[in-house]
Amino acid sequence: MAMLPKRLLLEVDVLFLTRIHRLLSSKANQSQHFPVSARTRVKCLSEVHVSRRTKTSTVRHSFSNPVANVATASSAVCKRQLSAESDDDIPWFLDPQNPLEMVEHLDDGEREVQRGKQEVSGNLGSVKKASEKKNILSGRTIPRIDKLTKKQLLGRIQNRGIVYDDGHIVAINKLAGLPVQGQNPEQLSLNSLLPELGAALEAPDLSIVKPLDWHLSGIVLLARTPEARAEVFNVTKAATQRNKFYRKYWGVVIGTLDSPEGEIKCHLAQQKIGDHTMTVPVLNPTQAAVRRKEARNCLTRYKVLSQGQGYALVQLEPRQMFVDQLQVHLSTKLCSILGDHVYSSRVGSVAGMPALMEPTNVSPRTQRVPKDILKKMNLRAIQMHKVPVHLHCGEMVLPRYRGRDIKITAPLPKHFLWTLQLLGLKDPTHDL
Repeated sequence: MAMLPKRLLLEVDVLFLTRIHRLLSSKANQSQHFPVSARTRVKCLSEVHVSRRTKTSTVRHSFSNPVANVATASSAVCKRQLSAESDDDIPWFLDPQNPLEMVEHLDDGEREVQRGKQEVSGNLGSVKKASEKKNILSGRTIPRIDKLTKKQLLGRIQNRGIVYDDGHIVAINKLAGLPVQGQNPEQLSLNSLLPELGAALEAPDLSIVKPLDWHLSGIVLLARTPEARAEVFNVTKAATQRNKFYRKYWGVVIGTLDSPEGEIKCHLAQQKIGDHTMTVPVLNPTQAAVRRKEARNCLTRYKVLSQGQGYALVQLEPRQMFVDQLQVHLSTKLCSILGDHVYSSRVGSVAGMPALMEPTNVSPRTQRVPKDILKKMNLRAIQMHKVPVHLHCGEMVLPRYRGRDIKITAPLPKHFLWTLQLLGLKDPTHDL
């Protein structure tokens, strides 16, 4: 032992103490700050790396990165917060302006670990540097519907979800991920909330007039009475027959549209592809299919509101609404909605150029976004499955409803606004 260099002895000493610390921590079943003596307090951490190619083991220096340490600790905090039940929006990651704001919610052992991380990086100011990077997942995100109770969801709708109420109809700003009709009576949905919501609004006959897909956010119209329901139905049907576009959707699009504004018109139908029933474009439908309404003639008007390199904020106005109409229409233009993990796979590439893939040859998968756009959002490709669909029904006009035009608007969700800020896109609600 005396023949070994003093430097190697010191490194073996540090490794020995580290192993003792891990053993004690595992027995205590919690992470504790391990005091290091003056002898072992060094500027770098030493690790023994065992080579898989050779049977020898080498000792080398691995300088600790305080920024990475803080980021790793922050991510662990957020993963714990994901499973917490709350009636507020649940963040995926910490707010970039206050990366350690959740420390007060930790237990004593975790708080001690965070304090140790700050002490290590205090002189370098790395805690501040770690907060400079913004991340789309750092914003307040869509809530975990499966973590909300019926009482919590009713509270959200009553306190901040009702955007219009004239005594006849009620407009709700639906949360993304909340289904309007549940697949079974036990599933939490907007329809299952109608008895309690109707009692709170003193409308026992409350019913849904204009629904919305479960993964979208925005306006859902409810009628207080059967007479109001029939009136809204007649008004919207007359508007469609007069070729009036009474709904506006806003979406963040990945891809480049060939013109600043225009129309997308093609027949759509539902088709069984593998284990999924999906909407497909029908280029040359038969007259029998159109007569049986198996293929519907759908029209969507679009307008680019602001754009960047390979992405844009678009306004979409459907004349009528078919299942997943907007996503499928955009795919025919070689574009996809950000967060669309179902139809974005139809936009592929051939020889480096965007190309429309045959729907029967591709299946739903996590959306693939160019690296430069991921960098703007400070995202990695492995995180894309967490990004929600950025499509919001934000404006609805009921023409000639009770003698006048009624305009209803719904603010954008927080995660949508956060994405606009990261990508440098304009907020479309500023002029409303």
